[in-house]
Amino acid sequence: MSPNEISDYVTEGMKWLSIGGGTYIASLTILNGVPRLFSERINSQEDLDRIVDEEANKLSMTKSITPKFHDFWIESSIKLDGGNYEINIGGFGARRSAVRHELYHIHRGHLEHPWKKSNGFLRALNYIFREEPQAIVYEVFRLKL
Repeated sequence: MSPNEISDYVTEGMKWLSIGGGTYIASLTILNGVPRLFSERINSQEDLDRIVDEEANKLSMTKSITPKFHDFWIESSIKLDGGNYEINIGGFGARRSAVRHELYHIHRGHLEHPWKKSNGFLRALNYIFREEPQAIVYEVFRLKL
């Protein structure tokens, strides 16, 4: 096989990998974003407390979770010392579906794994191809994967 042939195969493979990867990321983004447009809006800390309780009960969660409402756009879940968790929600992301998404990360143990201290590339792959799709599927369809 000549070097030109090898180069052609590599170029073709990279093209299809880029198309597939771009389609995957776009699909996740759209699937994640659409329910946020139609989900119940959270306007205050009281709303957030109520919604976290309701959604945690649906998952039969017994973990200690502290919800925090913010004025700026944030959607995150954090594991604190002592086995407690914190959910930060605010801005445009202050929707019931975002709470459902972050609670599922906690429920499935996505914040517990020892791999979090490993190679950054492997962490990113695990997050993009395993953890985030699981949370999105639960957020949109309420299917527990």
